[in-house]
Parts: sequence; C-alpha cells; structure tokens
Amino acid sequence: MNKKTLTSPLAAALLIALGTATPAFAVDSGTGAQSATETHAPAAADASRVPGLAVKVLRDIADARGALHGDAPDLIRAKTLLDQAEHTLDDVQQMLPTTLIKDRIWVAKKHLEYEDTEAVLPDLVPIYASLDELVGVMPTEAAKTYLDRAQQALEKGDKPVATEQLQAVDAALLYVEADLPLSSTRHLIAQAKTDIAKQDAKAADQALADAEDNVVFVSIGIESPLTQAKESLWRAWKDRELGRVDYAKAELSRAVAYLEQAAQSTDKVTREAAAGLVSEVRELHGMLEANDTSISRQLEQTWQTAKALSERSAEYISTSWQRLRAGREDKKELIEAKLHLADARIDHVYTADDDAAKAELAEAKGYLDTALPLADQAHKAEVQALLTQVGALDQAVSTGDAKASSAKAFQEAEGVLADLIHQL
Repeated sequence: MNKKTLTSPLAAALLIALGTATPAFAVDSGTGAQSATETHAPAAADASRVPGLAVKVLRDIADARGALHGDAPDLIRAKTLLDQAEHTLDDVQQMLPTTLIKDRIWVAKKHLEYEDTEAVLPDLVPIYASLDELVGVMPTEAAKTYLDRAQQALEKGDKPVATEQLQAVDAALLYVEADLPLSSTRHLIAQAKTDIAKQDAKAADQALADAEDNVVFVSIGIESPLTQAKESLWRAWKDRELGRVDYAKAELSRAVAYLEQAAQSTDKVTREAAAGLVSEVRELHGMLEANDTSISRQLEQTWQTAKALSERSAEYISTSWQRLRAGREDKKELIEAKLHLADARIDHVYTADDDAAKAELAEAKGYLDTALPLADQAHKAEVQALLTQVGALDQAVSTGDAKASSAKAFQEAEGVLADLIHQL
C-alpha cells in the first residue's frame, strides 16, 4: 500500500474523531464481560477527567489569543491566562497512568545524588509495584529489564550505571498519545510567554495557534478510536495469555467498534489501515472461538500495527499541522519513515513475509532520503545514521541474518527515529 498520501489538516480530523469517540472500558453488551486487566488500570477515574481539563486549557489559550489581538493587545492578561493554562496542564499530567511511576523514578535518581547505593535499593520496590499496575495499560517488559539492571548496578555500588538504567526505565514509559502533545503544548506556551515578554503579540499568537492543535489532541487523544483500539487489543492479548477467553472476546469486540470508527478518518493512511485491521480482528475473534493456539502471536502482531498507527497520529499533532506546513517537512517524512519501519518489523518478525518487509524498508528509506536535505545541520548526521541502519536491516533480511534482523534490531532503529522525531 502506498502511504505517501498526506493527511488532511489534523485539527479537522481530530474534531471528527471527537464526535465519534466512545467511552473507554465499556462492558461488552453481548457477554457482559469486563476485562480483568481493566480493574488494574491505574487512575482510570482520573483519566476520564483529562478531556474536560484539556478543554479548560484550550479555553484559556483561546482567551489569551483574544487578548493579543486588536489595536491595543493586553499582554498582562494574556500572560495571566497562560499561567492558568500551565497550572491546568500540571493537573492533566498528574492524571496520566505513567506519572506516579515517573515520580518514583525521579525520587530514586535524586537519592542517588547523595545516598549510598544500598540506601537507594528500597526505592525500587514501589517502582516494581507500579510497573505491575501498568500491565493493563501499556507494555512494561522493556522497563522491567532496565529496572532489573538498575537493581544489579545498585547491588554492585555502581551509581553511574544505576542512574543510566533508571533513566532508561523512564524513557521506556513514554505514553505517546498524551506525553508528546503535552510536551509540545508546554513548549509552545513557554515560547508565547517569551514573545509576550518581548512585546511581540503576533509571534505569541502564532505559537498559541500551534498549541491549540496539541490541546485538541490531548482533549480527545486518550479516548480517540485508534488509541482505544490499541488498548483493547493489548488487553485482549493479555487476557488470552491468562486464559480469560470471554474477557479477550469482549475486548476484541470493542476493538472492532473502535477501528470501524477510525476507518471513517479523513486521513487516507489511517482509513485504509484501520479498515484492514477490522478484518484482522474479526478473524482473531474466530481464532479464539476455535481455540487456535497461534492466536497469541497474531494478537501481538495486530496490536503492534494499531500501536504504530496511534503513535503516528500523536507524532503528527505533537508538531502541529501549521508548523509542518511552515517548514518542518523533514519531521513529516520522519514520521512516515517510522511507520514503514514498524510495518517492516511486523512483516519480517511476525508473518515471515520478507518480500513485504523489504518493500516497507524501501519505503522507509525513501522517506529518509527525502528528509535528509530538508533536515537542519544539527540533525543531518542523525538522519544519515538512520539511513545506514535501514540499509543494514535490509541487507540482514536479504541474507537471512537472524541476529542483525531481529525484532530488537528493528526496535533499536525505531527508537532512534522516535527520539529524533520527539526532538524536532
């Protein structure tokens, strides 16, 4: 499938999603089943308040923009409103499922600055507990691996390695659909306040116009069809592994409903991919009925595809459509390259379709080739390094080098690309 088609303006697409999103964690009407993993989702009630608070931020930003317009912009009022918006963003941040554990990681790292390593070991206990609570929300395997390494480093008295591994735990817990637009919104509000201090109302207004798109996404992103489909597929996979077949069926039914909504998107890539996933998930439901033992791997594959699509939406909005059009064409190309790289990994690792994997790698390379001359000088070397990594993956797939084309090798390249996208 050719994914070169550009999305239509995301603010419009997101507002359409707002009208079609349905409440999360609904009980399946057919079975009455509720996923056991749902009962462990941290701060579910708090998460339901995020859209309302995000709209409050949006109102403050819109009000601040109003104060910046006219013959006599009211800079003092605009700054006051932006201060209010920042305080509300703090409240939103506290409601994310990863915030508690990130705070605990911060405490452990702070203790490492002045305590001996033995005294810091107890700080890991609540971090492990928080990771267990997150299992119904997002993958935690990588974070647990880094935390195990941090524990080993502490036991050896190695502070630098322990600090590095704790930082890796934090990085592994990126909740893309909320963390990226929240981070971008904070940056843009800070930029607007800097412009206000310089009495440049026009520049401040432009920064806030960009911020509004990010806040629209925060207001619906956690409950958007793609995000909900991804999370339902995750819970179905975990419920199936626990032998809770009825719960898994209920989650798959929810995933189908969410994906059918996503298939109405104005974005061609999302629309076509979501429609394909609807068929896949219905097949998974049949595999559950037939007690097909290969379903666990199929569930993981389908979840990986939904995850890549959901992250693509978040990455686009974290830039804001206006700034993409105004001069961040390199980021647009990188976002599409990341999606193709994820698709290549899925084709190679899960379906063993190396021809399809090579085609996706060629697409990823094409986007990176386009991004290279568009990138600023500070990032050209990183894009070039990514091109080298993609070339190495293509060679490894062609020659059957299992180690060089492992899921880990693909994910390392995806991680580098994600980091670069998030920097821009």
